[in-house]
This record gives sequence, structure tokens and C-alpha cells, in this order.
Amino acid sequence: MPHFHRQTRALLWLVMGMLGVHALAHAQIQAPSESSPSLILRSSSLLQEVISPDARKQLPTFLESNSLIENANQVTTLQGQVVLRRGEIFLKADQLEYDAVNDMAKARGNVYINRAGNVYQGPALDLQMDAFEGFFTQPSYRLLKNNAYGDASRIDFVSPSRSVMHNASFTTCQRKPGPSWMPDWFFSADKISTDSDRHIGLVEGGSVRFKGLPVLPIPAIDFPLDDERKSGLLPPSFGVDNIGGLEYSQPYYWNLAPNRDITFTPTYWSQRGIKLNTEFRYLEGLAPQPAFQGLMRFDYMQNDKLREDRARWGVNYTHSGLLNPSYAGGGFGLTVNVNRASDDNYWKDFSLGSLTGIQRLLSSDVGVSWTDGLITTAMRVQKWQTLQDLANVNNRITPPFDRLPQITARIQRFNLAGGLDFSLDGDFTRFSSARDVDCANATTNNTSKLFYNCAPNADRAVTWAQLSRPFITPYGYVTPKMQLHARSYQFEGGLPNTLFYNGRQGQTSAGVSVPTFSLDAGMAFERSSRLFDRTWTQTLEPRLFYVNTPFRDQSYLPNYDSGGNSFNFASIFTENAFGGHDRISDSKLLTLGATSRFLDPETGAESARFGVAQRLRMKDQRVALPDDPMAQSGLSDILTGATLHLSRSWAVDSTIQFDPKNDNFRRRVVGGRYSPGSYRVINAAWRSQNDATGNAVSKQLDLGWQWPLHDLWGGVDGRDELGRGLGEGRWYSVARMNVDMMTKKPVESIIGFEYDAGCWLSRTVIERQQIADGLARQRILFQLEFVGLSRLGTNAMGSLRNNVPRYQPLRQPTTTPSRFGNYD
Repeated sequence: MPHFHRQTRALLWLVMGMLGVHALAHAQIQAPSESSPSLILRSSSLLQEVISPDARKQLPTFLESNSLIENANQVTTLQGQVVLRRGEIFLKADQLEYDAVNDMAKARGNVYINRAGNVYQGPALDLQMDAFEGFFTQPSYRLLKNNAYGDASRIDFVSPSRSVMHNASFTTCQRKPGPSWMPDWFFSADKISTDSDRHIGLVEGGSVRFKGLPVLPIPAIDFPLDDERKSGLLPPSFGVDNIGGLEYSQPYYWNLAPNRDITFTPTYWSQRGIKLNTEFRYLEGLAPQPAFQGLMRFDYMQNDKLREDRARWGVNYTHSGLLNPSYAGGGFGLTVNVNRASDDNYWKDFSLGSLTGIQRLLSSDVGVSWTDGLITTAMRVQKWQTLQDLANVNNRITPPFDRLPQITARIQRFNLAGGLDFSLDGDFTRFSSARDVDCANATTNNTSKLFYNCAPNADRAVTWAQLSRPFITPYGYVTPKMQLHARSYQFEGGLPNTLFYNGRQGQTSAGVSVPTFSLDAGMAFERSSRLFDRTWTQTLEPRLFYVNTPFRDQSYLPNYDSGGNSFNFASIFTENAFGGHDRISDSKLLTLGATSRFLDPETGAESARFGVAQRLRMKDQRVALPDDPMAQSGLSDILTGATLHLSRSWAVDSTIQFDPKNDNFRRRVVGGRYSPGSYRVINAAWRSQNDATGNAVSKQLDLGWQWPLHDLWGGVDGRDELGRGLGEGRWYSVARMNVDMMTKKPVESIIGFEYDAGCWLSRTVIERQQIADGLARQRILFQLEFVGLSRLGTNAMGSLRNNVPRYQPLRQPTTTPSRFGNYD
């Protein structure tokens, strides 16, 4: 039986006054003295966000009123400004009868109850306190989590975790002055049942009305009460594009288990038919490092009217994880990546809205790996599917070689005797591809493509050993390194009879070994400097990189996986001019570079970085890819770069490749960002590239922004809360445009507008994507979001998130407010 403390208002104020004096006495204590005990804090169940049922039964009940009558049957009647408090429950009423035997409270007149921050008001309440069973007639309510409110004809409290609302309404539109005010939207239902233990709610006879019009009938549906997943229908989406016509999707989510789920999304296109998208996810093990995880997407369309009622399908499956975390002293893992499509036109017809964009080379591979941190081994099988452009022969892609299989191994050791670092890599690959090319009659019109197509199937074995000795001091470092790259080939049927292998036709094997010596050295200087009325720590970090690799003839060897490295700050300090194993460049060159940074001396934050680098090639490079010119001796282009964080609002990033011999800017990338505050950002980038003669190859302008339109007419922000927008009644413009400045045509563009009405948001987005020459996809996305309830329409916000850099959603998930934030 709980203990009850009944007191009149005067006694209550007396007790509070005594407590206040006691608190004041403690506040005057500055520090515990040696003669007095230290102040010890202890936990209290009353301060927990959720009070357990067992703890609630032990809590006292506090009663307060103007008058109190206690009957012989242990029924207490309180009248006039009645207040009852127990744990997280606070109740006020004009009159209250409390039956101590049955723990039943009957409140009448202006009943107000606050339970853990959720407020209910009405004329009458009957409630068993501990069991929290009873009913509330004609109540109105306001929820703590999202400030939503509504009313009902009756609320039945079945248990502390279960309740049923009859003829209930719900909205997050906050009331405004005026007798004729009505919420912009509200949700109503004949019955709403909630079960917080099972975290689900059930709606019967529900509908959503917007601006007085029904927009979403809900005859019967269950929904989750929190962020936990729940099986059922998800909000539908709809849109329109220039190829498929009107589009309508109705996803269904099936929560198979806490770690597995599947989503079915049938989509109807008015001009194409019905497509079914299936997404299956699974996760095993404990976060953040699960034992394994996977994702499978499968799209199927039985009859596509766009392609003569043909069946269309696409599949994407990824899996990664450990088969055995402690196999032979190391982790044994498995990775799977499968990508396949039904036909060559799939990339054209289904790229818009795809998570991966335009994909024409589809890789499928399965691999296993083992590592103990020092030794790593792996084996994989990889096959490619190449989606060709059937309408344009000039847009065809040369299919890559399959790897059937590829076996790799790596051994690495650091800080061995004398401070040496050592690594040894091995790679065995079987390259296989079915090609129908007349290599004997090949010409030199397209040398690189024919050279690649005429390469025979082969086995390639690679060994790559590296030995280095870093010398590191606080002011700099020197790292000499020796490398040996050796590879051998076994050709299936020998090298073909073609001019590319002149003099070696029919040769069934070949091999080459290439040694390399490199020296990497750098220093770091610091000084205090003053610029723009601020004190900075300025650094100067020069770097020297020397490479010497002798020439080995590799022109007759097929090229299976090598490509030229881009000229940038990462590749300019590397030994090999190519990626892959089929070409090792001969080099005798010296690279000099320097970096200077401006750092905040208090925080260490980098406010500016400037860099410059140039190569001195001491002899011509003779190893090259087909159709690529050989690098000549002498000075290379100058590479410069700068990154500036001028303030919290401004940032600039640039990279320039300049040819001083021909006064030619070979490549320029200049980008900037201006973001003076929340929901205000402008991103701009200019990219241009010239050939060796100075003729323009490409020029592109990339521009994107998110900006409130009320700035145009001098409006002010209503508020500035991250994830809450800038106030009601405000429009925002959101866009990104990538324009080819040589043709004056957009490559892709996204233009949208958002409106924040406070309790609802609208988004309208127009997308345009250039798929191929003469082929562009366009669609219109519209989304209506009822704040605190759901979203309707296509995923316009997802499109803005994926395409507009630094886009900020007007509403973001927030943590559940504490019940003490609305404490009476």
C-alpha cells in the first residue's frame, strides 16, 4: 500500500519554505572543510526519463486542495484547485475523489493531466493510478515528442502501455488567433489504438485532409510508434517523366526480423506498364562491425511498351563479411558483388532515378580473403557485362577482360632490423574474353582499341617487392626505396598475327622484370606571421622526389589492365606513370614541390593551403600506351593548387595545370562556396581542359545553391534552428546545373522550390539528365510532407540530398525531448 501525504495548501507552502531554507544553506557552502563530510550526490528514480512499474508503486502520492474531506471508507474528497502528483503524473481538477482501497481517482471539472510531458485536458477522468486504467471523456491532448495535438470523444486507458482514442483528430499545425481558424491539415480516425510495449498503433476509418480536401484515405492501417521498423504499406509516391508518362508507386515494407527486411515497390507507368522493385537487406553480428551484411535489388518488368513488350530486368547484389573471424589465426571473409541487366538499352531506359546513375560496365565478382594483419591473401572471379549503345557505333565500349580467376597475396613488415620496411605482393590472373575481331587484317585507324581487342587470353603472374628505410625527424624525413616488378605471361594460342606484335607472332610466353629506385624527402618549417590583422602559424614544407627506372621493352606485351595516371598532386609523387601491372614506365626524373599552410595557432585549424610542383625529366620516356605520346625530357607542366577558408562563410579550392612552354592552361578547376548561415549556400565550379596545342577540349560550369527567397525582398528569418527551417511562410530555391559551355547545353540540371508552412512542407523538383547524344530524360517530382505524420509524393528530398552539395533539409530528425521540458 503506497504512503499518502495529505496536506492543506498552508502546510504545503510551509514544507516548501523549509526545503528552500535547507537548499539556501547548502548553496552557501563554498567547499567542504576537513572537519565536515564531502557532499555526496546519489541517483534518484524520480529523475529517470522512464519510471519502471516497480519503482512507481513505491512512489508517494502528493495531494493538494482548498478543502479535504476524508470518509470512513477511505474515500477522500478534495475540492477547489485540486492537485495530485505521483512520479511522472501530474493532475489538476476542480474536484477529485480518491479511493485509497481501489487506488481509483475520479476527477471532475477542468481536468488537466500531464503524464511524462504529454498533456490531456477534459471535463471528466476516471483513472486507477498504479494500473493507469480508466477513461477520459471529451479530451484534448498535446504530445511532447512533436508538439502535435488533437481531441477525441473519449480516450480509454486500457493499461499503462495501451490506449484507445475514439473519433480522434491529430495535427501539428499550431493554433493561430481568430475564431475561424482551421488547421491546414489534420488526420482523423474513428478509432486509434496504441500499444507502447509493442511499439505499434492501429488506425481504423482514418483519413488525411489538406486544405479541407481529403488527400489520403486510410480505411485500416497499423504504424510504428517510434523509429523501430514495422511491416505495412509505406506512403505512395507519384510523378511524371517524358518517357514513362505518369508514374505511381506503392511500396510495401515487410520486417522479416530485427536484422532482415524486404521492400516490394510496384510502379505503374502510364506509357510503359508495371515494374516491380524488390529490395532485401540483412545484417548479422553486432554494430559497428557486423559479421556480414548484404543488400539485393531486383527490378522486373514483364511487358515494357517502350521496347515492344519485352521483359526487362536488372539485379544488384552486394555482400560482405566474415565467414570465420579466427580462421588459422586471421579473419576469413567473403565478398559478393553482382550486377546484371536484361539488355543493352537498360542503361538508357532505367538510369533516371537509379542510385548508381548511368552504368554501362557492369561488374560481377565473388571473392574470398584472409588476413592476420601481416599476411593478406585473396581470390576472386570477375565477369563483365558491357551495355553497348546500339544506336551509335561511335559510342561503343571495348569490353574489359574477365578475371577467371585472380589470386593475390601480400606480406608486409614494418620497422624490421635497422628500421627497414618490407612488402611483397603476388598476383596471378587468368584473363579471358570472347572477341570477334579480325586481327590479321587490322589497321592502325584505331590503334589502342584494336591493340586491346587483339590481345589473346592469357595467364599473368606478377611479383612486386619493395624495400624502404624511412629516416624521420621532427623537422623532416628521407625515405629511400628499392622496388622490383616482375611479370610473366602465358598466351593462349600465342600472340596473333598482326602488326601490333610484329616479329613475335605465335610467341606463347613472355616476361619482363623492371627495377626501380626512388628517394622521397621533405622538410617542415614554421614561423609566426601576421596577415589581415590576425596572427597565424605559417608552414613551409618543401618536398623532393627522385625516381630512376631503366627502360624495358614492353611494347609487344598485351595490355590487360593498365591505364595512364592523371596529372595531379597525388600522381606526381609516384614512381609509375601507369596504373595496373601491364606497363611500368621508364623514368629518370626529379620532382620538386612545396606546400605552405596558414594555421590558427589556438585551434590548429587550417585556413589556407598553397601548393606547387613540377617535374624535371632527364630523358625521354619510351614506355607508353598505344595512341599516347611519349613524355619528352625537360620540365613538365607546372601544377599549382590553393585551398582557402577565408571565413566561416567563404571557401575557395583550385587546381591549375599550366604549360609554360606554350603558355597553355592544360587544366583548370576552380570552385568556391559561400554559406553565410543555415539554409544559405551557393556552390560554383569551373572546369576546363585544353589539348597540347591549346585548343579547348571541354569547358563545364557547375552551379548549385539553396537559398531562402524572402532575402530578395528584404525579409527576415523567423528563427534559425538547425533542422527546423527559418520560419513559417517561407519559400526556398534549390538547384544544381551542370552546363557544357562549349555546346551551351546542360548536361544535367535539377531545379526545385520548397515551401515551409510550419506544419507542412511542399517540394517541387524538375530533373533533367543527358543520357547520350540526342537522348535526355526529364521528370517532375512533387512531395508533400505533413510534419510529424508522413510524406506523400515522389522522393524529391532524396533527389536534392543526392545532387545539391551541402543541402540542408528543412526538417531533420531530432532527439525525443525530455519529460522535464514540459514539467508541471
